[in-house]
Amino acid sequence: MSPLGVFSAPENRPTTRNRLVALGSAVLAAAGLTALAVVAVPASPATATPAAATRGATVPFLEQEAENAATNGTVIGPDRTAGTLAGEASGRKAVTLSGQGKYVEFTLGAAADSLDFRYSLPDSAQGTGINGTISVYVNGAHNRDLNLTSRYGWYYGGYPFSNDPGQGKAHHFYDEVRTLFATSYPAGTKIKLQVDAGDVTPATIDLADFEQVAPPAAKPANSVSVTDFGATAGDTSDDANAFDAAVAAAKSQGKQVWIPAGAFTLNHHITVDQVTIRGAGPWYSELRGARPGIFGKGEPASCGTSTYPGNAAIPGSSTGVGLYDFAIIGDVQAREDCDQSNAIGGALGGGSVVQNLWLQHTKVGLWLDGPFDGLTVRGNRILDQTADGLNLHQGISNTLVTNNFLRNTGDDGLAMWAEHDADHHNTFSFNTVLLPILANNIAIYGGHDNTVSDNVVADNQDQGGGIHVANRFSAVPLSGTTTVTRNTAIRTGVLDSNWQFGVGALWFDGRDSAITGRIDVVDNDLLDNNYEGVQFIDGATTDVHFDGLRVTGAGTFAWQLQSKPSGTVKNVVATNIGRAGVYNCMGPDALTGLADQGGNSGWTTTFCGSWPTPVYTGDNGGTTPPTTPTTPTTPTNPTTPTQPPTGNLALHKAATATGSQGGFPPGNAVDGNAGSYWESSNNAFPQSLTVDLGSSLTVDRLVLKLPPSNDWGTRTQTLTVLGSTNGSSFSALKSEAGYRFDPASGNTATVTFPATSTRYLRLSFTGNTGWPAGQLSELEAYAS
Repeated sequence: MSPLGVFSAPENRPTTRNRLVALGSAVLAAAGLTALAVVAVPASPATATPAAATRGATVPFLEQEAENAATNGTVIGPDRTAGTLAGEASGRKAVTLSGQGKYVEFTLGAAADSLDFRYSLPDSAQGTGINGTISVYVNGAHNRDLNLTSRYGWYYGGYPFSNDPGQGKAHHFYDEVRTLFATSYPAGTKIKLQVDAGDVTPATIDLADFEQVAPPAAKPANSVSVTDFGATAGDTSDDANAFDAAVAAAKSQGKQVWIPAGAFTLNHHITVDQVTIRGAGPWYSELRGARPGIFGKGEPASCGTSTYPGNAAIPGSSTGVGLYDFAIIGDVQAREDCDQSNAIGGALGGGSVVQNLWLQHTKVGLWLDGPFDGLTVRGNRILDQTADGLNLHQGISNTLVTNNFLRNTGDDGLAMWAEHDADHHNTFSFNTVLLPILANNIAIYGGHDNTVSDNVVADNQDQGGGIHVANRFSAVPLSGTTTVTRNTAIRTGVLDSNWQFGVGALWFDGRDSAITGRIDVVDNDLLDNNYEGVQFIDGATTDVHFDGLRVTGAGTFAWQLQSKPSGTVKNVVATNIGRAGVYNCMGPDALTGLADQGGNSGWTTTFCGSWPTPVYTGDNGGTTPPTTPTTPTTPTNPTTPTQPPTGNLALHKAATATGSQGGFPPGNAVDGNAGSYWESSNNAFPQSLTVDLGSSLTVDRLVLKLPPSNDWGTRTQTLTVLGSTNGSSFSALKSEAGYRFDPASGNTATVTFPATSTRYLRLSFTGNTGWPAGQLSELEAYAS
């Protein structure tokens, strides 16, 4: 918030578009197809859990993580440290191309005619950025060079940040660039980004999104074109006056405004009321220039002046506005909180709709100022912002923000800020919010009766968590019922650079006053948390009710109590907790205000002391019973034959796959955690998973697992088991058969075959009745 100014899932997911549900262990992202957020793809993002199957945005692209693609570059990460290239990457990993001939090559998982990729170049010594090119190859043939820049990245110092490298604390390294190919390429096509002679280096590649873009839309019959009033595409002349004239004419004639394909220059904002503006599509119709933006009435003063250049001050609230199918790509290179250099702004109520826009390189994607009532924001992409992605600021009601994809915002991804006047009865739903560089993926600051549901968030960077509910920033205190339900947070909650302790993936802060409004927290998943799962801090939270919260992996604690909550707690299950179930230096009664309604586990241990460093292995939350101490091993006589290994022979061994959904890498199938899983590229059978046992071992039984949660429907996967001693020549150990996975019986299947000595085990998947991909949470190998 700027107060001054993948994943794939198991079932019920669309097959024609992609649901961005998480950012995988790379995130929130198969080759590396991302379903994410982190991360995303044909109906999915990067790292998700079964519960996230129907959460997050549905997007039209397939995302692939660079570290999962073919490369001769240097894979960096994983690293959870803010202010590092790996730490700011999707899933905390990327690939650096540091010299001529270095490349990352992606294999298309579906037909595509466009490419959008996230990258970072170094800054200049002066902090003004550098420019350069990278070469794009298609199936080995040079296709084009793309211009890259670091002008929109690299901020320094403390809030609100600067472009002065001398201030240190560099961050916000990445940007994105897009290109539309002249033809569509089929699945299996190789798209390579390569550093050739004359190209810029080093270039760090994080991920790539591939999309089959719909043809440009035709001009609606009942419309006036901006070109009828003098707007000209493809030059630098200011088209803002022509847009103003087209808007006025369309409103007076009861028509729509048409923006044809092309790039138009706007040097002041366009004010709209009771009119629809429609473009040929966000890949075709672009608004660029010094001040591209569409505003409702009530645009705030900018930096002490009453208007922007060319804008009249128009008070009030606009109604009946439609904004569809175009891009706003600005030129904001520094954060100036008093400057309204936003893509969409003002007051847009009365049934207004903002849909299918591409918003990039502005200060805020949508900063909306109330009071007003009744807006829908749907199906937009909000990328590379200097501050927030979207902020509903003061007195906004009955607004639905749904199915939007946000990545690389400079502040809160989605926020409701009830400053002076309560925001109420608003909903953030089915959004994917990735990589906010500051603050939270989603935040609710005051107000009443607001809902956050069915979202996927991942990889926030500093001074925030995944989902935040608070009385802060002079907001009207929370009242009524705030609902947080069916959300998935992945690798969120970070080391706060000011506090120097961890922030929760889900956190509550009564900084201005105690939180007394009711908060219902129902059926949420907090995954691979960097620090604690849930945090309470500052003033008390007195009416909070948890029912169905899964804290799966946390570097420090399941709960971090820095204030005392009260309410109820039911079915809160913590597993793989690094330090202790509960951080509590407030006394034994700190948690007694949360009435235990049963079904809780995994957070019986407590800790009080200096802030510990995170631990991402083991489980110290109190879920797992203490293990029996190991009897010291008696040294063997050198002549005594070594006993063969016992137990799960595949545990923590190297795993590879022909393809993976971003966020669901093959390593998940051998990590000993049944809650994480590998998912292959979607709609691309056959797909295989291969495990290197390290040496030839006798194997005669496999136990195959999917996550035990009832969120996974019963399914049958068809597969063949193969083995190899050299990794290149494989033979069948068990011929193709269908294996049923039923949550009612543990979601496991056992495969037996004659004892065989093999080093490499491979499962080749050709079908899955529950989802169009191979899926496996654990491949366990045994010698019975």
